[in-house]
Amino acid sequence: MLQTVNASTLIALLKTLPLDLTFMDAADRIVWFSAHRIFNRPPDIIGRNVRECHQPSSWAAIDRMVADFKSGSRDSEEHLVEKSDGRRIRIRYLAVRSPSGEYLGLMELAELITG
Repeated sequence: MLQTVNASTLIALLKTLPLDLTFMDAADRIVWFSAHRIFNRPPDIIGRNVRECHQPSSWAAIDRMVADFKSGSRDSEEHLVEKSDGRRIRIRYLAVRSPSGEYLGLMELAELITG
C-alpha cells in the first residue's frame, strides 16, 4: 500500500542519505542539490544550464547522455572516478520520468565508495 510522505519527512530522508544528489529539470537547468556533498557546488548553480557546471570538454558527452534520456533510448549511465587523493567515487545518472513515461529531468547520484 502506497502512502504519501509529508515534505518535512522527505527532506529529513534526503538529508540522511550518504549520497551527493543533484536534480536537473527537463529544461536542462539545475534545480536542486542535496546537503551531503562530495563535489563542491555553490548555491548559485541553481537555475544554471547543466553545461555551465562542467568544462567545455565534457559538453559533447553531457549532450549525448541528456538526448538519450530525453528520447527514452536510455535511462541510466554510470562512471567510476578515481581522484588524485585515492578516493573512488561512483557517479550514476538516472532519467526521472512521470508515471506516463514523460521525461522530467535527470538525477545525478555521487557516492564515495572508498574513504
